[in-house]
Amino acid sequence: MDTVEGYKEFREPKKEILYSRMDDTMIEKLRDIRKKTGISVSEIIREAVRRLLSDVDANGSIKLHVGD
Repeated sequence: MDTVEGYKEFREPKKEILYSRMDDTMIEKLRDIRKKTGISVSEIIREAVRRLLSDVDANGSIKLHVGD
């Protein structure tokens, strides 16, 4: 597992809130990760987005597979 240094101060006031829709299975898996690691669901989501954006910056594009 990689460790990435964050760029925000601990408990920094939020400037914007973005809502996203997730199905029950996704939410349940995120909560399981939280229980096992102690990392908040919001931080898990932020880290996933950071990695996605990093890949976009590196490759210049995004490739997502939707569906089966």
